[in-house]
Amino acid sequence: MRTNTNRFAAATTAAAAALALLVTGCSDNSTDNPAPTSKAAPAAPAAGNSTAEVDGKTIDARFDTTCAKQGGTLALALTDLNNTTYGNFSVSATLQGEDSVQAVAIAGTKGGSNGTPYAVGYGAGAPGGSAKVTKNGTTYTVTGEGVGGVDLTDPLAGPKNIPFEITFACTTVVGG
Repeated sequence: MRTNTNRFAAATTAAAAALALLVTGCSDNSTDNPAPTSKAAPAAPAAGNSTAEVDGKTIDARFDTTCAKQGGTLALALTDLNNTTYGNFSVSATLQGEDSVQAVAIAGTKGGSNGTPYAVGYGAGAPGGSAKVTKNGTTYTVTGEGVGGVDLTDPLAGPKNIPFEITFACTTVVGG
């Protein structure tokens, strides 16, 4: 069972990276504001600002936000290709319609335990985690829990669920 979870986390990370690379070419740079680094409860993001909070910590990042729609699927992505903590960092969510979260991936080329890449993922129907979405105009907030990577210093502990709250402030929706 742990092997399946590890495969899911790896697949989700790969999907997030591929999505980020795919949509970066048509990203909207208007949300290039750093997120606050305070450990206090985050304030609602200012209009047009995308943010990510993972495991109770606001990610300090300069996100490019991309929102693209094809058919009934909405792909949302945040990218910071030069993040101090996580290296090439991406956060993505795939929605079916505007109210059902199909997948969430949070990935960095560094920042995981013991020098490994950082990875948290959720997939509808896969064991572990949960996600829901709320919409306010063209801003989507995805909250829930994803499955995190295994700490290689204690691999028998297995992966753990990690809470997240992601705000995708879409100034435009490509294809929508």
